[in-house]
Amino acid sequence: MTACDKQGTIHVKMFISLKQEDETMAFDGNFVHALLGELDSLRSGKINKIQQMDDTSMIFKVRAQGANHNLLISAHPMYARFHLTKHKYEFPFDPPMFLRVARKHLEGGIIETIRQVGNDRRVEMHIQSRNELGDPIRRILILEIMGRHSNIIITDADYIIQDGIKHLTPNNNSRTIMPGFPYSAPPTEPKLNPRTADIESVTAHIDFNRGKIGRQILHNVEGFSPLFVKEVEYLAGYFTTETIVPAIKEAMHQAEEIKPVLYTDGDSEIFYFTPLSHLGAPDATYDSLSGLMDDYYHDRYRKSLIRQKAQDYVHLIEREYDRTERKIEKLKADLAEAEKMDEYQKYGELLTAYMHQVKPYDESIEVIDYYTDEPLIIPLDKNRTASENAQRYYKMYNKLKTRESSAATQLERSYEDIRYLSSLLHQMESISTQEEVEEIREELGEQGIIKNNRRQPKKKKHKIQLHPYRTTNGLDVLVGKNNKQNDYLTSKKAQNNHLWFHTKDIPGSHVVILHTEGEIEEQDILDAAMIAAYHSKARDSESVPVDFTKVRHVHKVSGAKPGFVTYTDQQTVNVTPDRGKVMKMAQPEA
Repeated sequence: MTACDKQGTIHVKMFISLKQEDETMAFDGNFVHALLGELDSLRSGKINKIQQMDDTSMIFKVRAQGANHNLLISAHPMYARFHLTKHKYEFPFDPPMFLRVARKHLEGGIIETIRQVGNDRRVEMHIQSRNELGDPIRRILILEIMGRHSNIIITDADYIIQDGIKHLTPNNNSRTIMPGFPYSAPPTEPKLNPRTADIESVTAHIDFNRGKIGRQILHNVEGFSPLFVKEVEYLAGYFTTETIVPAIKEAMHQAEEIKPVLYTDGDSEIFYFTPLSHLGAPDATYDSLSGLMDDYYHDRYRKSLIRQKAQDYVHLIEREYDRTERKIEKLKADLAEAEKMDEYQKYGELLTAYMHQVKPYDESIEVIDYYTDEPLIIPLDKNRTASENAQRYYKMYNKLKTRESSAATQLERSYEDIRYLSSLLHQMESISTQEEVEEIREELGEQGIIKNNRRQPKKKKHKIQLHPYRTTNGLDVLVGKNNKQNDYLTSKKAQNNHLWFHTKDIPGSHVVILHTEGEIEEQDILDAAMIAAYHSKARDSESVPVDFTKVRHVHKVSGAKPGFVTYTDQQTVNVTPDRGKVMKMAQPEA
């Protein structure tokens, strides 16, 4: 930790440390070094306003060099970072306590310098400000990004903590983050700074007999990530006492070229501030590091926030699913018991026929079953007369007959409920907008799974948003991602002569090619089928069967659950979902 001077400047210090085990980690000390050159534009800027997006992330609105800048600082457990952002975020109406402290100590401050400590993921931002009396003051804002242990802390010039966005109590932690306590940096092992002559001695810290040389370099060199060590190893060819230092120097020299890049490999993406030889040509380049990080993290952050909001509904659906499964087991037991009703009816008839043979207090009677001409033993209640025993069996028969009819009907409905709830759970996995969360909430209310609050004012209904794609031949395709969208697409948006797709007997989206049969070629059918398979529960399967037919042959059954339809005149194709191909067909949403 670098000591601050004692003259009345606010110091903002950021400690950034991502998990060493993350092989795709890109926000390392080298990245911070490059990013600070870009953020130098904030020097002499004034912090006009501070806002807090959630429990872990903040926006500093800075006026610098005649322009307004939004500096995002986040201690999110998965998306911890700092960079300039152009995206808009929602902020809670009532500012949290930490935000009030930040505004008190930091708003109105002037940024003097922004500097990195060594080559670590620690950054100090020195800010000059004034207190309520107009006297100059100095404060330190400390941002620690360490996965789920990330934190944002405000201290005074002597590193006495004013507040932390997360409190660490003195009893259960190696250090304390509470108002009034002195701040101490997270405990770390001493490491070599690769930007100084210290790096010449790195081989003295490596035990070649232990192996895992790359991991040993990570533990001994400051600010390196597994990603950067792979680049060093690529340049070295093979780690030896002679190749390690030259390879590190060569990698550091190449890293002087600031060219933000993004590499894509299937579902995974890796970003870095400079091209990496061992990854080959990048899939995308950016004009700025902040622009790269803004794009990379914003969509992930937004989706995680939406899914967090939707999680309560997921729990409700799962609870309803479990309740319905238990109901099915009980109904099955009722039907199994109902199989005895014919036996009870026979007992009643035979007792009536042989009533004169029954003696008082008999516990059973053996008679000839005139249906089979075989002897049959009928159990009796010794405390009942023969007539009462016969009536008891008739009552048991009638009761089970009624139960059988009711259980069969309820069982059919319960199986339908299970299919419906299963489709809802699948749809919850693909929620990506707040509007889709609201659509699910509305549907759960309509189905009685949740109770609508009558006192709460009704929200204005929003336009249902469908999801556009385009086949390789250029034909337009629309997809519904939940039941409301599916019903709207099939029943209102699509025309009778359009082609409709759905995975065969598998929960999934309704997909429609918005063209007539004469315009549709075989490749369009395969493309639309792949889109339907990708937006289904069989996304990760191979050779997924997909039915397709004209919209005129698709019918909504009266009283059926949302999204449920029947269809005829269908044909079936088998396709294997390919995320890359589907993403290429995806179109911007209006």
